[in-house]
Amino acid sequence: PCCTADNFRVDLNDTPASAWNTSASHVFAASFRDAHPGCGRSLKAIFDAWIVHFNYLRQVYAKQQMVAREEQARISNLARRERKLQLYNRRLRMAHRHSGPYPSAVNVVQQLGPAGMSSDESEHEVGHGERTYHITGKAWRSTTVTATLRVLDALHLGMRYQQQWNATAGAWPHLRMPSSQLSSREPPSGLPKNFY
Repeated sequence: PCCTADNFRVDLNDTPASAWNTSASHVFAASFRDAHPGCGRSLKAIFDAWIVHFNYLRQVYAKQQMVAREEQARISNLARRERKLQLYNRRLRMAHRHSGPYPSAVNVVQQLGPAGMSSDESEHEVGHGERTYHITGKAWRSTTVTATLRVLDALHLGMRYQQQWNATAGAWPHLRMPSSQLSSREPPSGLPKNFY
């Protein structure tokens, strides 16, 4: 047998007819008959009743898994939006701080807004070192605008160091690496022509 009555295990990702689950069903039926000898049911009737219940358990498990996946997707979307908002605010602060040498940078960041910031995705599991985020590029955005945003990112990182390369306090921006992945979202309308 695949398991015992004391260490009973089924595979809810597989069908009742799988080798493991069939063996577990026989273990259940024999254990139930031994525990309830006066139930008046044959071993086959107990086995068949267990199969019906097992299918119900699989349905419940599938629903729970679907809800968990939907919740994880919702959390991921919220985290992605929050990262985009933080990126927008950080770039806007740098654009204001360096508006002398880069007078158009404030306008670029403000017109793009948080929605105009590139998304990023991590393929990294939580708790396994520093996360690296791969930038999802915007095919519609001009290289000049993208270059302006990258300069603002570099200025922000440079500002995080004081004299003699001593880092300032606070959380570091997450590591964003270019990737070949492009966003499938439509470009926002109403931006200046040179943004496209």
